[in-house]
This record gives sequence, structure tokens and C-alpha cells, in this order.
Amino acid sequence: MCQPYEIFEVSRETNDQVEQMGTKEKFWVLGTNTEERWLFKFNRPETGEDWSEKISAEIAELIGLPHAIVELAKCGDRRGVLSRDFTERKIRGTLIHGNELLTMKDPAYPREEFRRVSQHSIDNIIGALTGYRVALPKSCSAPANIKTSIDLFLGYILLDALIGNTDRHHENWGILVDYEKHGIELAPTFDHASSLGRELSEKERERLLGGKDYNANIERYAQKARSAIYLNETEPKPLLIIDAFVEFAKHAPLARNVWLDKLAEIRDDSLRNCVSLVPDVCLSDKSKEFVCEFLLFNKKRLRELKE
Repeated sequence: MCQPYEIFEVSRETNDQVEQMGTKEKFWVLGTNTEERWLFKFNRPETGEDWSEKISAEIAELIGLPHAIVELAKCGDRRGVLSRDFTERKIRGTLIHGNELLTMKDPAYPREEFRRVSQHSIDNIIGALTGYRVALPKSCSAPANIKTSIDLFLGYILLDALIGNTDRHHENWGILVDYEKHGIELAPTFDHASSLGRELSEKERERLLGGKDYNANIERYAQKARSAIYLNETEPKPLLIIDAFVEFAKHAPLARNVWLDKLAEIRDDSLRNCVSLVPDVCLSDKSKEFVCEFLLFNKKRLRELKE
């Protein structure tokens, strides 16, 4: 039987640098190898952002997506996660977030706004990735027919649809720029904490798990989840997560089938295993059941797109 995920102890005494980006309290720490840096991010109150981010990273690995390496951790009595610096202290390149890239393409882009940015649209994302000739990550062993950054980004959106990630906003994706070698590549997928019902209370997850009312069950909860990506700049609301995959896939039809086939290859037991390895102190058995049912429902919805 596999051992549960380890929970690493973090001390503020190993604080390397406070990180200002985003809305969470976080700081950089050095690993046992001092060349390696990890970003420690505290859970926000009343959330399961640690286990949701850990499970999501493990699922990204199953799909075959380049992703941030994540470990469960705690600092004192406060829970959180460690996310390894995938820039490797900028050896792999400098991280340019999506809002910065979109602003380079359009100086009027509202880069400082965090929510309800309709300019964060499918066409604008694709235009920026193609306009700057963003390549696949050099370290990425991409499946056949995954040849462009658009193809790979579609895989990120498939992951979002599977885990119910509602936070693919313009600071939660980016590119790596190697200024010396003039190389530009898509950054690994990262920051998946807003997934898997992490904001729900234990009682709410139990209610949805056993709910037979149309408005109070896992299926309805999953179907209402929205991406932070818009169809176009005139839309009042961002796309539902599964619709974001459908619409983005129109620009990468071969990649669409590749990622749906990759998903079909993942056994249900493999998804359950990603959840079951979360220590009980982080996630109860009942909540693990909820997360598993949530994943399997989303997997079913995505597989139906292929039929």
C-alpha cells in the first residue's frame, strides 16, 4: 500500500524572500539543496487549498502535462503547500505572466485588474502565444500531435475542466523567456488551488454528495463552475469550464483528440489514488469520497465530447 503524501515542516527562519505576487500570504524558502527554491503558500481560512493543489499536481502528472511540483507543508500550526521554483532561479528563463504578455501585445490591456477581465479571451490568449512564437517547453515530452504552445495550453484547460479549476486568470499561466538565448516557451501549468470543491465546508460536501435535489448535488455543482477565460471581449461572463475546453479546442482539433484520449487512458482507480493519499488530517474520508465523485463526473463529461 502506498504511503500518504508527506507533510513537510517549514520554518520562517529559512525565509529566502517574501513573494508579493497574487493574493495569498507566501514566501520563498531554500530546499536542502540550497540551489533549489520552494514557494510556501499558506492556506486561506476555511479552505482546503493545500490538498486541492497537491491532488491537482498529481493529476497533471497522470495526464502528462508539465506542471509545478507541489508538496503538502505546514509552517507552525498553519497548513499550506510548497511549490518548487520551476524557473530554477531563472536558469530555465524568467517567468512572464499572462497579463504581462497580453499587455505587450496590447498596451491597453487591463493588466492590474484581477477579476472580470473580458479581454482575457480565447482569441487574445491565442494571439499572444502565436504572435510571440511561444514554443513547447524544452523539457516537455509531448505526445504526438502536440506541436505548439496552443496545443499544450489546451491540455491545461482539459486539466481545469477535470479538476474544476475556476482560477485560470491572467496571472495563473505564463511563459518562460531566456533572454540570453532568445528562447520563449510556455511555462508549466501552476496554481490549481481553486479546484475540487476546496472552498466548501465538510457539511456542504456531505450535502452535495448525498443530494438528490437538482440544485444540491455534485453534478449541478460541477456544471456551474466557470473558468476565468472569456469567449470574447463582449461577453458579460467567463465561459463555463467545460465550454472553455470546447471553444479553445476549435483552434487545435488534433490536440483536442490527443488530450481526450490521454484522459481516457487514465484509470478511475488512478484518480482515486491521487485523492486517497492525502493524509486524513487534511481531508476526511467523506470529503475524499466527494472529491473522487467530482473527478469521475467531470471525466465522464469530457469523455462524452469524444463520442
